[in-house]
Amino acid sequence: MRSVALGAAALVVSGLLGACSGSDEGGGAPKLRGEITFGVLAPLAGDLAERGQDLVDGAQLAAAELNDQGGVLGRQVKVVVEDGGCTSATGEQGATGLAAKKVVGMVGGLCEDAAVAAAKAMAATGTPFLVSSARADRLIEAGVSSAFPMEATVYQEALAAVHWMAYRSAQQVAVLDDGSPAAQRLSGLVTDRLKADGLPVSRQSTDGPDLAKLAGTVTASKADFVYWTGAAEPGGRLVSALRQAGYTGNFMASSESDSPKFLQAAGEAAEDAFLTTAAGPKLLPTAADWTARFKDRYRRDPGRDAMQAYDALRALAQAVRQAGDTAPSKVVENIPRLEDFTTFTGVLRFAADHSLTYDNYVIAQVKGGTFTLASKLRTD
Repeated sequence: MRSVALGAAALVVSGLLGACSGSDEGGGAPKLRGEITFGVLAPLAGDLAERGQDLVDGAQLAAAELNDQGGVLGRQVKVVVEDGGCTSATGEQGATGLAAKKVVGMVGGLCEDAAVAAAKAMAATGTPFLVSSARADRLIEAGVSSAFPMEATVYQEALAAVHWMAYRSAQQVAVLDDGSPAAQRLSGLVTDRLKADGLPVSRQSTDGPDLAKLAGTVTASKADFVYWTGAAEPGGRLVSALRQAGYTGNFMASSESDSPKFLQAAGEAAEDAFLTTAAGPKLLPTAADWTARFKDRYRRDPGRDAMQAYDALRALAQAVRQAGDTAPSKVVENIPRLEDFTTFTGVLRFAADHSLTYDNYVIAQVKGGTFTLASKLRTD
């Protein structure tokens, strides 16, 4: 999928280059005239610095490959980076810094507070912002017309979970959370959806001090499918307690458990457990070639942040091509109507509220102590 997308881009650009940039005397690659500058916003210090660098590297790889294919509108793609931190203040400051550099568009945004503040700061200039890592809900609620989150919503995760329960022929579902606001929101959405579908469901919140007792209650309820929406470590301990209590049904956790902490806490009990999670390069066969190219360049495996930023910058470039211009308003107009643009998970398209039309949730399953792909939840 990746080679097809980039190959098509190269054909479009090569026609433009013949008219505006010429070739080297030796018949080599076309000369690129001028630059188109994209901005990257990411935390570059503190606990999230590693993820921030992953995000930056993904965007820079996209820029390098675009230039290898002829640039955008016959111009060199340049990436400039600002530290967006993880707070509203640092997000606004980073976005202001990028705006001062006259970027055509911006990608990045890892923390929700920083991403929302950056989106609002960029709104004054109308500069498009493809938010590659921060969750979508608060960005959509902010209603910034130039911001487009590339992560899915909590409601879309709930739909993914319910879809998988139906696929696994669940008859009695227990939905459990750890009492945190985020976990309760997801558990509530799942419960309401199951009730609307007429499936028997019970819901319970717990702070986790007596998981053995909770496991016994679930087992006694005759539930054949358990969905945990809380944090990773207690989720791992919960599935372990359930197996010790004799529970033999399906166990699934939310994206919060997409962590080594879940596997470590669960031990052998994690085997065959399911997970609703946003797709990453380790779970996607379509990302194998790209992962190899990334590793060849940076000497390490890419994370989700790199993959999302890579796709986000390519999407911005495609919007510029379609607009035939770098004016922010024209680029923003073209983002919702990207033509045949695909990411590693499929077609990228945005709904009227800027949420993803086709979300990026998949089902992972623990096999041999590691997360593997169980289903992409869509036909290819």
